Amino acid sequence: MKTSILIILLTSTLFGCAPSHKILKPEKEENFRLTDYSTFGFFDVEAKGDTSPVTFEKNIAIIKDAISKNLEAKGLNQAQDPALKVNIAISVKEEIQTRQTNFQNDGRPLYMGQRRYSWKSKEVETGRYKEGTLLIDLVDASSNKMVWKGGGEGILPGKEENFVKGINEVVTEIFKSITP
Repeated sequence: MKTSILIILLTSTLFGCAPSHKILKPEKEENFRLTDYSTFGFFDVEAKGDTSPVTFEKNIAIIKDAISKNLEAKGLNQAQDPALKVNIAISVKEEIQTRQTNFQNDGRPLYMGQRRYSWKSKEVETGRYKEGTLLIDLVDASSNKMVWKGGGEGILPGKEENFVKGINEVVTEIFKSITP
């Protein structure tokens, strides 16, 4: 009995701490080695669609900072004329969470006269959230050829401090697949 309770607690703890993001499988050129590059820089990020200039610029700066920290930890330095260029692609969409109504929880049937009762199931909105995808491409500056790409996707947190923490975690996990 104690063993089964311990297993249940351990399982719920593991699944309760599961990350809210998914890392996409990275792709690389056959001969790509990060040690062949000593400097990196960023392509200009262009915004299309419905973007708020204030939050967009701030979020791009957070993402660039996380990428810079990871590349610097792997021995590269940021430069004006880099050997490796970083391209960032972001997609964010707002999702609506719904549930199906049912007779037991959502009230009695409506009386329509002459002993006719009516009740129809509906989709009811229970919340809204944003889901995002971050793609990172590494491009050889001399040949202008993509040599590595990786990414992650997941639900974006609403609070700024959680966003910064989440971006740092996702970018670190994305760059784990690059061997120096």
